[in-house]
Amino acid sequence: MDKKLTYYIDMDGVLADFNREPNGVERFRVEQNFFRDLRPITMNLVAVNILLVQGYKVKILSASPNINADEDKINWLKKHLPNMKRKNIILCRNGEVKADFVRKIKKSMLFDDYGKNCRDFIASGGQAVKIITDRQLIRMVTAD
Repeated sequence: MDKKLTYYIDMDGVLADFNREPNGVERFRVEQNFFRDLRPITMNLVAVNILLVQGYKVKILSASPNINADEDKINWLKKHLPNMKRKNIILCRNGEVKADFVRKIKKSMLFDDYGKNCRDFIASGGQAVKIITDRQLIRMVTAD
């Protein structure tokens, strides 16, 4: 890990276990508190906390369908990542390109479970890691 980079961490499928929810894709746009109640992916949360404690620049970059879901996601983060400052939480709308929300893309790395987001981030000049397991992020952070 490089302290010169800013690390952007996706929520759904990386920190929050969206993929284990039955009918999640159908529910997430309309169900009140859907995001707030998602189960955490514990090892990835541990990894983010390690980065925060060690002084790395970490931001959350997550897509959200609407303002109600924004509030749910912020409350989820308050509960599971209380050291994450609100100014470091970026919520964009579903379908928007996450790279467009990053100021210094060439000095940034995205951790996301959605391949298109990773490809867009790389195409914009940043670095990206596609998260495919619930322990991948902790292995990367503790590898030194």
